[in-house]
Amino acid sequence: MVLLDEILSEAGFSDSAIADVKAGKLHQGGSLDAASDKELSVKLAFHVKAKLKNSKEIFLDSPKKREYDPTVESLGMIAEDGGDGSLDDFKEINLTNEKVMDKLYKKAAPGSDLNLSKDEIAMFKKCSSHNQIENCLRQVLLDRFRAYKKNGLAGIAPYARSKKEFSPGAELKAQIKAGRLLPKYSPVFNRYASEYPNNKPKGAEESFFWVNNIIDEKPTIALVHRVGMPQDGGFVYMERHFYLSRSHNCLQGIGAALPVEDGAVVLYATRTSTDQVSGFGSTAKRGIGNKLMGGRMAQNFERAREVLAAASTAKDVDNLAQEFEHARDVLADEATAKDMDNLKV
Repeated sequence: MVLLDEILSEAGFSDSAIADVKAGKLHQGGSLDAASDKELSVKLAFHVKAKLKNSKEIFLDSPKKREYDPTVESLGMIAEDGGDGSLDDFKEINLTNEKVMDKLYKKAAPGSDLNLSKDEIAMFKKCSSHNQIENCLRQVLLDRFRAYKKNGLAGIAPYARSKKEFSPGAELKAQIKAGRLLPKYSPVFNRYASEYPNNKPKGAEESFFWVNNIIDEKPTIALVHRVGMPQDGGFVYMERHFYLSRSHNCLQGIGAALPVEDGAVVLYATRTSTDQVSGFGSTAKRGIGNKLMGGRMAQNFERAREVLAAASTAKDVDNLAQEFEHARDVLADEATAKDMDNLKV
C-alpha cells in the first residue's frame, strides 16, 4: 500500500494540490514533462475514503461514447474474439461530408490534412468513387490494426509529411519513457506498454475499438487499444490511440486506482501529440493548449469524483464504474483536436 502524500508528490503535485486532494477535491496537477515539442498533456487526481471494489470495470468497460458525445458518429469493437479482426469489424464506418472527404483522400499527399503512409496515399489515388474510398479506408484500418497487434509500436506505419516522416510508434514510446510513476509502481506493466505485444503480464486484459468523431465537420477515425491489469489491490490501465486519420497524431492515457492508507487515490494522465503546437512558438502554444485541455478535462472528471464521494459515504461504490467511464472517455475525447483550433496562429 502506498502513502497518499508520497505518490502525489512523486506525480508532481504541489503541497497545496496534495492538501486539496486529501480534502476530497479533484485537482488538475498541470502538465507533464513533455516527451516532444508536439505534446499537450494534463494530469488529474482525486482521493476517496473507500475501498474500490470494481477497479477493472472502471477502466475496461466497453466504451459508451455515443450516449453522451454528440461528435461521435459511429463506434465499433475490433476482434472481440481475440483474433486478427476482419473487414466486417469496420463495416459501419462511413465517410459523411462526401464531396469534401473524397477530395481529401483522392488528393492526399505528404503533409496534407490526412495521416497516411506513402503506400496508403498511393492506394487512395487509385480510387475513383466514394464507395472505393470507403472500402480502401476500411482496408487501411484493418491493416494498421493487424500490424500493431502483431508488432506493437514498431508495427505502426509512419505518416508521410512534406519534409520528414512522423512516427506515431516512436512518439508513443517516448511518452511511456517520459512517465515517472509507472516504472516505479508497476514496472511489469510499464514494460508491457512499451514492448507490447511481448512480455504480457499475468492478469492483463485488453480490448480494441474504432471511433469516428466529427471534428471540423470531417469524419476523424481513431483506432484505440485499452489494456489493464490488477496492481496491489487496485488497477493500472492504458488507453492508446495508435492511429488517427486526421486532426492530431496519437494519444496515450495512463490511469490507476490504487489503495492508500485511508481509502483510494485515482490518478489519470494523458498525452496528445499534435503538429499544431510544434515549430515556432511551440512553448507558448503548448502552454495555452495544456491549460485549455486541462480545464475541460477537470470539469468532466469532477463528475466522477462527486459520484464516488457520495457512493463512499453510502458505503456503496458499485455505481462508480459507469460514472468514471463517462469521465475517462471524455478525457480521451477532450484530448483530441476539438479545442485545438484555438492554438492556430
